[in-house]
Amino acid sequence: MNIRNILFLTGLILLLLLSACTPSRQLISMENMDPSPLTPEELMELTPNYSEQLQSLSGSGRAIVSEPDGSERVTLQFHSNREKSLITIRTSVGIEGGQILVDSDSLLVYNRVDKIAEKVSLTQSNLTNIGSLASLNMLDMFNFTLEPDQIVRIYEDEEFYLALLRDHTEVSISKSEGLIQQVVQKGTNSAYSQIDYEGYAQINDFYLPRKITILSSDGRSQATFLVRRLEVNGNLPPMEISIPDNIPIRRI
Repeated sequence: MNIRNILFLTGLILLLLLSACTPSRQLISMENMDPSPLTPEELMELTPNYSEQLQSLSGSGRAIVSEPDGSERVTLQFHSNREKSLITIRTSVGIEGGQILVDSDSLLVYNRVDKIAEKVSLTQSNLTNIGSLASLNMLDMFNFTLEPDQIVRIYEDEEFYLALLRDHTEVSISKSEGLIQQVVQKGTNSAYSQIDYEGYAQINDFYLPRKITILSSDGRSQATFLVRRLEVNGNLPPMEISIPDNIPIRRI
């Protein structure tokens, strides 16, 4: 598995398994919606925000990445808190392909098979759109949260509320459960274009998705991830990668 694929797999640390040809959910559009009388504060009261209560997440699952030149299926094991995410990737035949450590300003990738280590600044101007997916903290991805002051307009139909944010992001929330179903990024510098959340289940006191699908910013690449195991607020192992001394860390 090359570094480019590992970078892409990192960002989708949070996606769930479908199949290589399974399309993403149809875009939820405000074009067929009416303005909602709800205030941002009222909408947020309906939507769970676990930013204070949920402090760590561990789990594993199977992911598949579909790109124009093919697809790849892997197993992911991950640990995440609000500051860092540590991911271990295994190939379909069980070989450990590498580890990724994501923190607030950098991404460290260790390709165990090819014996390559690279560190990428998340603010680097030439970081590719696919690579920039890795800047998404896994815990934040599982629990996408909003604040009322981010919302500039709210629309609704029979099934969904749609919140339009200041940065032009569109967040769709189910009326029946108050859970986020879709996040759509409109900006040209976005790390992704669309995230779909499905299969919510209760884990302790939290409702978290068991299936996530993410599309790259150009819409040509898609990753899906099926969570098999998920633990919340447990003790995490050391959030670090052990790289042999004879392997230099290349900075990109």
